[in-house]
Amino acid sequence: MAVNKVGILLAFLLVYGIVLIRVDGQYDGGKVCAQVCEQRVATMKCPPGNKPTRPLCVNCCTAGTGCKLFRSDGSLLCTGT
Repeated sequence: MAVNKVGILLAFLLVYGIVLIRVDGQYDGGKVCAQVCEQRVATMKCPPGNKPTRPLCVNCCTAGTGCKLFRSDGSLLCTGT
């Protein structure tokens, strides 16, 4: 009986973890990114073209591959991977 309770508890925790990943982050090829807006980002430049944009909500993890995030003073904050 105790084994069944442990199995049920483990199954519940697994499902709960999967739900949290889907709600709080995005799964992208083995990378889980929190959906938190980086307040220091003023502009973002993404290839091809590298045209500056003002993203509404982005962080270093959710930025696309090669996208560069810049602070308001023009300094590089990070590059998306």
